[in-house]
Amino acid sequence: MTTSINIGNNSGNYKCLIHIDRLSITFKHWSGSTFQDIRNPDKILSEQAYNNITLMYDNAPGPGAFYHSFKVFHKGFLVGRLYSATKLKKHELQFDFAKEVFYSLYSGYWYEVYQALTADLGIIYNNIRYVEVALDTDKGIVEQYGNYYRNTCNNNLRTSDLYSMRKNTPVHVMNNGSSFVIGGSGNEVVIYNKSFHAEDYIRNYFLNNGLDGKEVNRIESRLTWNYIRYLRNKKQLDITIETLLDSKKLVAIFQISTMNKITFMDEMSKTYDVNRNPQYHKVSVIDDLPLESAEIGILNKTLRNSHYKTEAVDENILRQNYYRFLETGHRDYLQNLKASGKVAGFSRNQLSDMINKFNHRYNGNRTAEITYRMKDASRYIHLSPELVLNGMIKAAVFRLKWQLMGLF
Repeated sequence: MTTSINIGNNSGNYKCLIHIDRLSITFKHWSGSTFQDIRNPDKILSEQAYNNITLMYDNAPGPGAFYHSFKVFHKGFLVGRLYSATKLKKHELQFDFAKEVFYSLYSGYWYEVYQALTADLGIIYNNIRYVEVALDTDKGIVEQYGNYYRNTCNNNLRTSDLYSMRKNTPVHVMNNGSSFVIGGSGNEVVIYNKSFHAEDYIRNYFLNNGLDGKEVNRIESRLTWNYIRYLRNKKQLDITIETLLDSKKLVAIFQISTMNKITFMDEMSKTYDVNRNPQYHKVSVIDDLPLESAEIGILNKTLRNSHYKTEAVDENILRQNYYRFLETGHRDYLQNLKASGKVAGFSRNQLSDMINKFNHRYNGNRTAEITYRMKDASRYIHLSPELVLNGMIKAAVFRLKWQLMGLF
């Protein structure tokens, strides 16, 4: 049975363990994939073997977005379900890990299964569709959270106003206060007594990780793809499937996703800063747990944190000028594009690459005239300033000559 490296102690003698509880991944299917994404159920074999991966066709209905479902075996062990033939005609597959995978054999076994899927089926990782990150501890966090919430002004049935939570945080009290569900649009946090709801393989997992014979409470952070996309796009956190393999980065994801839902502000400690903004002492049910995290990493290190993201703004200005040139044929737009590129610090090669990208993404009617303007723009971008100046001088001399001859 697996033994985690995340378990630890602190001065309060509490033990905690952070790990994945559920995981769903989507993959991209392409023409070079070994696995054939067949839609017609009459042509699907009941059993398909691909090196270490074996697929058993299952008639049980799966998610509504897919037609077919397969039981997936890795070296003879049932490790999850694969869903294929998307109804939206996207070349995607979905794989849901069996929950037992995260509690058996060894801690990195789930990643070995992932690698076997990509290698043996010839499919490409797309995104993390859903993941649950769980914290298990012998600390009475359910009772502690209940005491905080009982004295929180956000609670209409409160006994006092000692604490407050972030505005509009929905807290659902379940089973007469024996568990709590803190809702959210992209992520949800659940706090409950895991000892009352643990299967035998989870009890064995606790036994091997020093939580045997103790009442185990759990905080479960349930993250959807929308929330993970928010962390990637807005927070610029480089969250990939490999990030989940790093135990300290997994702790960081857990802390970020639960921070606003399990943190209470002490109203008795309310002060104001120089701008008259209220400041509070904050308390959380995980403050005294031994958690060691690591930086996840920045998705785009060149992205500026300032209000004006200049690279995106510059490219948007160039795109507008270029498309207006294609639609109208006015060379003033082309001159503006080249001048704007110079101000932004783009070289001629960079401008040329950008022109090619704009051409590829152009959705208008590609008439012969539009195609000619695309080629004309590429030629214009590659002209050096000396050649442009020489051309202007020659044109002026030619014009003057014709005027003197009375032909213009």
